[in-house]
Amino acid sequence: MLRSRNLTLHKLHVFCTIAKFNSVTRAAEYLNIAQPAVTAHLRSLEKSLGVKLVRKAGRNIELTHAGRRTLAWAKETIQRSSDMFLDLADIKKGLIGRTRIASSMVAGTYKLSETIIAFKKEFPSARISVSMASPYLATESVLLGDCDFGITLVDHNRDTSRLEIELLWREPLYLVAAIESRLVGDVAYIDELGTLPLITPPKGQMARELIDEVLRAAGVVRTNSVLAFGHPEPILNAIRADVGAGFVFKSALPRDPEVSGLRLVHTPELEIAMPLFLVYDKKTVFSAPQIQLMDRIRQSFAEPA
Repeated sequence: MLRSRNLTLHKLHVFCTIAKFNSVTRAAEYLNIAQPAVTAHLRSLEKSLGVKLVRKAGRNIELTHAGRRTLAWAKETIQRSSDMFLDLADIKKGLIGRTRIASSMVAGTYKLSETIIAFKKEFPSARISVSMASPYLATESVLLGDCDFGITLVDHNRDTSRLEIELLWREPLYLVAAIESRLVGDVAYIDELGTLPLITPPKGQMARELIDEVLRAAGVVRTNSVLAFGHPEPILNAIRADVGAGFVFKSALPRDPEVSGLRLVHTPELEIAMPLFLVYDKKTVFSAPQIQLMDRIRQSFAEPA
């Protein structure tokens, strides 16, 4: 039976330090407390949880399976507690508080950043940080509690059962060519797309997987990728240089493509759209300002660009 009264943040911190050094002695030296006290904290934690957390491994110790699971939980608990104390300090000072957002690259670079900047101008005391990463890492950051919520694609290779997942919008990708390009006309049909040189995201990125999948479903066996970049800006630069055409996210396109040396190519037999989601842990309790920010993000993605 769990004896929660014996579980303290200090004991969890001591346990994490033991795990870091694989040694009670070195943990005691690092924490500058007596070794018997470190041992007592460890034994008390094991008694509270009802499991052995460590075992002997030569001169050192190592975590048991239960110890490894407890370590992950302890780190998350310490981090969340630290975040709460910082938020409470902000509230005491009259500040809105901190919000950490994980975002996929395209969303974070374009539409989301515009929304965050506008929100910050309206609420100068808001402290917001946006980390951009792959969909897998963005989802991982939310699951680990490193970020409060995410604006990202959903990587179905990751267990997302703990997450609330809201569809924000389906962002279209348009075929784009250089304004004077002879590689493709103003309209491109399926038989042309099989041989058209394309500037694409690298293999392994979800946008590339989507492009390949839609083209295959339309009868294009192999995407003719002649150059690959992991961000829309170099893709657009390569298209302007007429190295090839490319499917580009709507939010990444300049407001006036022709002024930027680009031309949209109509693809009547093909539509590509990437779903973008708001994701957060089902157990997360958001502050009023965070809820307001999330509503603002929902609104901005719901509005036509």
